[in-house]
Amino acid sequence: MVAIPSFWDERKLFVFITLIILAAIATLLEIDAARNGRQSIADEVASSVFAPVEAALTGAGNAIGGELFALSNAGRVASENAALRDKVHQLSADDDALHAAAVENADLRKLLALRATYGANAVAADVVGYAPEAARKEITIDRGWRDGVKRDCVVVGGAGLVGHVIDAGSHEAHVLLIIDPTSSVPAYLQRSRSWGIVVGTSVHVKMKYIGQDKKIIAGDMVVTGQGQVYPGGISIGRVREVDRKDSALYQSAVLDTDIDFASLTHVLVLPLR
Repeated sequence: MVAIPSFWDERKLFVFITLIILAAIATLLEIDAARNGRQSIADEVASSVFAPVEAALTGAGNAIGGELFALSNAGRVASENAALRDKVHQLSADDDALHAAAVENADLRKLLALRATYGANAVAADVVGYAPEAARKEITIDRGWRDGVKRDCVVVGGAGLVGHVIDAGSHEAHVLLIIDPTSSVPAYLQRSRSWGIVVGTSVHVKMKYIGQDKKIIAGDMVVTGQGQVYPGGISIGRVREVDRKDSALYQSAVLDTDIDFASLTHVLVLPLR
């Protein structure tokens, strides 16, 4: 009796023949790739499939290794960061100190030049007291009548007029600043030779009683005029803004002083004339 092949037997035979054909094609492609110096299909498939996976695994391994390194060295890194911050703070403090020293040296050089101008009787003094919030705007200096400092002596800084002595002890004296509301200094605009009176407002100074016919320009220099107390030609400041009203007899000008009273450390007391 002859067995009749079933449908499944035919499929198995078809699959077997197909595999043989594919294997033959693959073998021929491998032989062709080898002859032409190319990668085989298997190698290309492996590269395209496994290379990204390998790269991902390598990246993950590096990241994990980096995290483990960071964790193991966290204490040392924190210590180094703290040391670097301290170094930065120290360098900043040193820079501030150098800047302050440079400014102070510049002021001292200006005072020496002024002393040469006014003679050996001019007395150099240090500011030892200043109360910015006090009603009366004055400073205390470390020189008194034993040093030749007397009432009404004019006091200047390296950049200009400071004020005048209102009382003197044996070793210290009080100086009324030009920003005090009771201060009054005869002065004139250097460019136009226009006269007026510089008075204090507690925070700045103002030049009053300037003739209406005088032209005032922002930036004009104002200096002391010859008077009973003040010698002429000492710089006071520059015009910041002008207050002029057509109906008024005079005009006035707010000045920016040459002296920073909040940071004043050295002054020169001029002898009485």
